[in-house]
Amino acid sequence: MKAILFFVFISTAALVFLFYYSNSVANNLDSNEYQLPFGKGITCRVIQGYGGLFSHSHIAAIDFAMPVGTPVYAARGGTIYSYKDDSDQGGPFSAYKHKANYIIIKHSDGSFGCYWHLKKNAVLVKQGTVLAGQQIALSGATGQVLRPHLHFSVKRKLDYRLNSYIRTKFITSAGIIFLKNGETYDQPKD
Repeated sequence: MKAILFFVFISTAALVFLFYYSNSVANNLDSNEYQLPFGKGITCRVIQGYGGLFSHSHIAAIDFAMPVGTPVYAARGGTIYSYKDDSDQGGPFSAYKHKANYIIIKHSDGSFGCYWHLKKNAVLVKQGTVLAGQQIALSGATGQVLRPHLHFSVKRKLDYRLNSYIRTKFITSAGIIFLKNGETYDQPKD
């Protein structure tokens, strides 16, 4: 019995560490304020924040837990830069990494808003300009994922170097803040 309790304790501690630990990320701060990438009346939990241990090591990106098919909204306006929505494959292994559907929006300052793991055939705006708060896609579970979620990041350049990422503040019902891992957030009423 003691061995089982010890195993449960160690397993729980490891999971807490894995999902709540964070390491250093880029110091680049965005002076813009971003809307949450989901609709009013929806509450989402951040399941991996900046510098998360699972797949965000040294990356300023945020994963929002979302059931497949949840409407995704532009966090900031801009022009559609690129998209992919032809995959229906996803799973926990690196072999799925390039199977993710996504949409990338180029902002007026040259930065890019990146929305990943979208549902197949669910990019709703494929060219032109989008406004902040406009629905652009549906969430999914494509690419390298453990469970359905929306991966969101802002980048200066479309590469994976530490200094490419920009930390962003979001407009929430609790104010304009940096989002924290494990916390839930919703849109302000207006």
